[in-house]
Formats: sequence, C-alpha cells, structure tokens
Amino acid sequence: MKTKTSLLFIYLATTAFVPGAAFAEDQPATDKPAEDKPVAAESLSFSEEDEPLVPLAFLSEPVLNKIELGIGYVSDDSFKFGRYNGLQTKGPYIIGDINIREFYRDGQFWSIRGTNLGLESRYLRLEGGSQGSYKLFLEYDELPNYKDNTVKTPFIGIGGDDLTLPPGFDIGTNLDASLNSFELQTKRKRIGVGANFIIKQKWQFDIDFNHENKQGVDATGGAIASGSSQIVGNTTTSLLPEPIDYDTDIVNATLSYAGKNGQLGLGYQMSLFNNAYDSLSWQDPFNPAASGSMSLAPDNEFHQLSLTGGYVLPYKSHLTGLISMGRMTQNQDFLPYTVNPNASASALPRSSLGGEVWLTTAQLKLASRPVNKLRLNAELKYHERDNRTPVQTYNFVVLDSDSFTGTATNRPYSYKNGRFKLDANYRFNAITSLRGGYKYDEMNRSYTNAERETTKENTLFAKWKVKAHSTVDIMLDAETSKRDGSDYNPLPNENPAMRKYYLADRNRDTIGAAIDYMATEKLFFSLKTDYHKDDYENSTIGLTEADNPVFTVDFSYQPRHNISTYGYYTYENYYSSQTSQNVSTSTSTSYWQADFDDTFNTLGLGATFTDLGKWGVGADILYSQSIGAIVMTDIANPGTEGQYPDTESLLRSFKLWASYDYNKQLTYKLGYRLEKFSADNWAIDGLQPYDPSNAANILLLGNESPDYNVYVITASVSYRY
Repeated sequence: MKTKTSLLFIYLATTAFVPGAAFAEDQPATDKPAEDKPVAAESLSFSEEDEPLVPLAFLSEPVLNKIELGIGYVSDDSFKFGRYNGLQTKGPYIIGDINIREFYRDGQFWSIRGTNLGLESRYLRLEGGSQGSYKLFLEYDELPNYKDNTVKTPFIGIGGDDLTLPPGFDIGTNLDASLNSFELQTKRKRIGVGANFIIKQKWQFDIDFNHENKQGVDATGGAIASGSSQIVGNTTTSLLPEPIDYDTDIVNATLSYAGKNGQLGLGYQMSLFNNAYDSLSWQDPFNPAASGSMSLAPDNEFHQLSLTGGYVLPYKSHLTGLISMGRMTQNQDFLPYTVNPNASASALPRSSLGGEVWLTTAQLKLASRPVNKLRLNAELKYHERDNRTPVQTYNFVVLDSDSFTGTATNRPYSYKNGRFKLDANYRFNAITSLRGGYKYDEMNRSYTNAERETTKENTLFAKWKVKAHSTVDIMLDAETSKRDGSDYNPLPNENPAMRKYYLADRNRDTIGAAIDYMATEKLFFSLKTDYHKDDYENSTIGLTEADNPVFTVDFSYQPRHNISTYGYYTYENYYSSQTSQNVSTSTSTSYWQADFDDTFNTLGLGATFTDLGKWGVGADILYSQSIGAIVMTDIANPGTEGQYPDTESLLRSFKLWASYDYNKQLTYKLGYRLEKFSADNWAIDGLQPYDPSNAANILLLGNESPDYNVYVITASVSYRY
C-alpha cells in the first residue's frame, strides 16, 4: 500500500503540470469541469480509531483516476483555427490531462484536475477538505482570443496609450514603407480561491475570490475633425491599436440554511474593475501636426446583497423567492474637452461623471401539483434600475475640432420592469399532455427625452405532446405576442418617422413541431422545425420585419453492440428588412429598403467502433456553410435594385481517432484532425490600409478574411487506476 501511494505521488510530481489536451475545440472554454460531489460523511461506516490515512480507492470500489500524457503537432499557423484553443502556432505541443481523487477513511479527501495544461486554454483545480466539515479549492485558467494577425498600421507605440507616427511620415508618399505588422489578440488569466464550511448542522458558508487579468491589443476607431464647420467633410478617421490591460476582482459570499421544509440564503457579491489605461492619444496620419484623444473603459465598482429562500407548502406546492439590491459606481476623472490647443479653453462643470446606479430585483415563484395530472406555476419578477448620476450640461467639441459647437446634457437611464407568468401542464392520460400559459411584460422608462416611456407586451403560449405510437412521439408548440405602449417621441435630431426596434410596436409569432421515431431498437430518427416571425407594423423608418425558420433532422444507428453511428443536418435562415430615408439639400426626399438574408447549412456524420479486440476507432465529419446577401431597393423608383456581393464562409472538418487497450490501466491513443476554412467578405477583402480613390480620409488596418487548411496529429498514453 505504501509503495503504491509513493509511486502515485512520484508520478504526480512529474506530470501534474505537463501541458496540453488533444483536439481542443475552437470555442471559448466557458464550460469548466463540474465540481466533484464527495461521498457523504455518514455513508462511511469506519470506526473512529486512530489509524493511518489510507485512500478509500484501495479499500473498496476504486475511484476512477486518469492521467494522460502525449504529444501533438499542428501543421500550420492560423489565428482563426486556434482562436480560443491555443493551437494557433505551427509545431509540436504537449498533451497532458489529469484527474485524480483520493478519499480517506477519516473523511479527508483531495483532488487535482487539469485540462489543456500545455496550451493557452489551460485549466487546473486543486481541491481538498474533510467530508461534512469543510472544502477548500485553488483554481487557475487561461483563455486566449487570437483575432487577427494580418493587420498593419503606421503607428509606433502599439500596446501603449500614446500612438505616434514615424518622423517624416506622409500618408501619400511613404505609407507602405511605414507600415508595421502586429497582432490583434488578448489573453485572460484567472486565479480563484474559495472555501465551503459546514459551520453547524443545516448551516453552510461559501466564499470565493477571483482575480482576472486581461492583456493584449484590440482595435478601435478614432476620428479627428479639422474645422468647426462642415465636420463630416473635414473629418479624418483611423482604425487604431487599442491597449488592453484590465484587472477584475470578484468576491462571492453566501450563508445558507437548509431545513426540512425550507431553505434560506444570504449572499454578497463584489466586482471591482480597473483599466490600466485611462485614454488613448494618436497623431492624425492625414495631418501629423494635429492629434486626438479618446477615453477608454473607465474603472468601476459593483456591490450587491441578496436574500433567497424556499418553503414547502401543502398540496405538493413549493414557494421560492429572491430579493437583491446592488449599487454600481463609476467615478473616473474626465479628460479635457479637447487636446486641440486652438479650441477655446473652458472648465468642465464636473471633474468626473459621479455615476451611481442602484439595482433592485425581486422574484417570487409558486410551483404546485394539486392533483396528480395537473401542475401549476406562477411567477412574478420586478427589476428596477435607479440611475442617480448627476445631470449636468456640458459644452462639447466634435472630434477635437477647433471650437465648441454647442451644449449637451447627459441622460441618466432609469426604468422599472415588471413581469408576470402563469402556466399549467395537464396530463390527460399516459400518452397526451397539454401545457399553456400567459406572460405579461411591462417596461416603464424614466430619463430625459425618453423616446417611449412605457411598453407593454402580452404573450400566449401552448405546447401539445402526444405519444402517437409506442415508437412515435409528437410535439407541437406555438407562441404569439404583441408589444405596444405609450406615444413614441423621437429625439430632436432624429427622423420623426424612425422607430427603434427594441421600443417599436411588434407582433411576434412562433410555431414549432418535433417528431421522434424509433424505427427499431437500433435505429432512431428525430425531426424538429421552428419558425419565428416579427412584424413591426407601425414602423415606417427602421426595422420592419424579421423571419427565422429553422429545420433539423438527425439519426442514430447502432447495428451492433460495439458500433454506434449518428448524423444530423440543420438549415437556418435569418431574414430581415429595414427602410430608411435620404434627405437631400433640397426639399425632395427618397426612401430606400435594405433586405438582409443569411442562410446556414450544417451537416455532421460520425461513427464509433469499440471492442475490436483491444482496439477502438472513431470518425467525425462536419460541413458548415453560411451565405449572407444584402439587396438595396430605391422605393421611389421601383425596379431599381443594387446588390452587395454575397459574404460566405465554409468550414470542413474531419476527425479520426484510434485507441489500443494495452491492459486495463494503460491505453494508447492516436488522433488526426483536418480542418479547412475559407471566407469571402467584401467589407474586408482587397481593402488596402489607405485608398484615396475610395476613401480619402480613412486609414484602415488592411486585414484579410481568414483562410486556412490545418491538420493536427496526436499520440498519447492514458493511465487509469
């Protein structure tokens, strides 16, 4: 026993921080491994004698522990392929996952879990404690975001808050010689610690702290106006490298009580955000003697207290509730009105915004089953945003132009939102059930020049399920809603006919159907379709309609106990239409309409073969295509249409893997993944950083649509005990 334990810790010491994981998916690693739920202390029937700590894994049914070590190889560089998984660079990487748990007869336990440890999407969690008494953990993870490595700019000082141009820079003569390649990429690093204490029977205290740092370079736009009149014609615009250096600290603490008939929890949450850079300054590439400045994300704080509870009522009913109050503040010092020395000097009316917002949330839900066939649910929600930020009138300078062009008053945004939902589910018999209900949503806004003070939305919904045959399940659902409200009051500088889509009158209808069919014990089919339609019937200018049909069919087939196959196909379409108006310098006006049509097709196939002697093999195929079209129509001249080039992306992926069980503990694994991606985007492709024939006052980054063909090969050894 001692020898086994010693060998285990030697092995851990040499592999615990070995990096990597095969085939990390190209998506944010937001789903971390779920927390273990240790065996309850009362389930351990050992005596309380003073004996050596012996892992339970060697005393009874073993807990499955696993360590995997290997190497992988990426065939080519690609920011798109490795955007979130850390496989953006050509070359080898280490595969190493670990998941070990040990439980002892006196209730002590510890565990270590790690994934992707060799990649920049790594995750590691150490945990330990005593069953029924306390639990401690230490957690670390990273998440990269590799956006683009095809960008170029003439600015010097990338990664800082002061961008300058090289001496003698002239955008018309030496731009190409002055361009510097750089990368748009950020990385989050988070470390967390926490504890759980059972301080007394039925009482528990949880607390955790997380510190996150995000660093890198992103892109933002900046503009400078060179005169106080005709701002549009005299404005220069540049895409700029924005420095990112954020620190976020989060604390969560909860004291909870769980009794026989009720539960109660008191919680506190704190969030502190700090940006190392207050502002970004840059020279004007079209006039290096001029410069501009813009503020960046301000420091801010958030504190919240909450009370949650639940209570068991008669007639199989359960009441739950929540009430919370939070306070957000932002007190970052204002920048000067302008960095332009020619503008008239004027003192700011305040040194900072003094932003203060109070948030109040209350929720009450009753779930009941008065009879076996009937279930009832009722829910009330209330949310209030009370913005107490001081209202002040400010002079303003448009884009660091030569002089003040007017005044503006800030509009603190406050609202009260009330929601009500009532639904019932009735099971007629063993094969049929019906669910239906009603929802009400009312929003009351309170701020200066509110476009619409009140909106109200009423919704009816229903779902019918029937088992038409022992092998066939059918589901139909439908929902309809209508939103209207008080009079719409456009802002002074807006077209009076315009309606913002989130405030406008809207009719929304949704219908759906699903069929599950078990053709045989080995073959299963499923079909699901949904259709969503929005109609903004009273909007003349703005979004007028939107449609979204979705269709999915999938199957699974297991011809033998050791062979499993599956497949699926999904079609999805987003269509929307909006209208707007051109207002010329004369009294004539014309209306135009833009129709947006985005289509997605996704196909997947896969198969797994096991128990082929000691071998197991599997394969996956994925094909995904998206096409976007925009058609412009001059309503005043029917038949006159203009179409932008279609945007298109195409993803093809193939995965193949094999495993060989050398024995019950040791498995050898091989993997191969091929992925091809291409995209066409008229808004990016072929655009140089500066093209005076198309945009004489705009400096871009010269980036290109991603296009890659990458394969990954992996070989690893997995040890289980």
